[in-house]
Amino acid sequence: MRGIEELSRLLDREEIRSLEKELGGAIQKKLEKSGIYFRIFARVKEAGSIWHKLEWKRAEYEAKNKKLQDLAGIRIVLYYMDDIPICKELLKSAYSVIEKDSHEDIPKVNEFNPLRMNYVCHMPEEFVQRFPKEIFENYRIDKTFEVQIRTTFSEGWHEVDHDVRYKHKEEWEQHYELSRELNGIYATLEVCDRSMVNLLERLAYQNYKNMQIEAMIRNKYRLRFENPAISVPLLEFLQKDTELVKRIYRSPREIPMRFFASSLSEGIPLTVDNLVLVCNELCLGQKELEDRTPMLIRERTGQWQEKQKISINMKKSVDTEFLLII
Repeated sequence: MRGIEELSRLLDREEIRSLEKELGGAIQKKLEKSGIYFRIFARVKEAGSIWHKLEWKRAEYEAKNKKLQDLAGIRIVLYYMDDIPICKELLKSAYSVIEKDSHEDIPKVNEFNPLRMNYVCHMPEEFVQRFPKEIFENYRIDKTFEVQIRTTFSEGWHEVDHDVRYKHKEEWEQHYELSRELNGIYATLEVCDRSMVNLLERLAYQNYKNMQIEAMIRNKYRLRFENPAISVPLLEFLQKDTELVKRIYRSPREIPMRFFASSLSEGIPLTVDNLVLVCNELCLGQKELEDRTPMLIRERTGQWQEKQKISINMKKSVDTEFLLII
């Protein structure tokens, strides 16, 4: 292994520094199209940090023939924890995720522990080529990057835990109670995450009961609308059909979000009006509202549904083929 000075020299390139802004572009575009509230950060690991980790984990890397996999990293911070499943789905459609090297903790009923959502992905070749080949030939560094998903409440805790406890595990081994107390802080923040979503869901329910339709949609979906106001004609139409308003309130928010995140939503801005129309096409099928829907939305939602059916059938055929082979 070469010295830290050489590592610093190899990483001191403008094309590598600019990579920080570009690597997260694929997932950022999908998240923006879906309307999810989020912030995204990207970085290329500094030479000193790489050197420290390679030295710290040298024995483990050599014994298991492993490499450092977070030369570059992306962190996605979500405002609402119920957006995590769709964020993970969009992530896996944007990058080639290496499942065996990724870590997705499953919460335990009787324990509160920090939950990791860290995904190792193959680095696209266009980005690999920005690094000198010596980076991968002379050091135990893989051609991969890591994506972490956090919530706004958990983000600060993870930062503190990483620098204070994770990097100095030996110092915490004799302080079990304090380590548990630190986990307890995380537990409080997880409750805050759940409480925030629950509060807005209860607010959306009150909006529904009071027929405050625009507010109901905003608080139920919690999306970055290009236009958060409902048009007068659509509002008047919905005010005459309380059963349809109830069905909109009860409809799954993830389905129209997935549509807007897809390429088929190009040319269909995420507005309250369009969300209602898309929701009707994908989930409700109210005929009179269908007749008021622009043909572009009707055609694109139909194409999207067909793609979903093909995707499901392909999965079924793979499963069936596997069973037949056995």
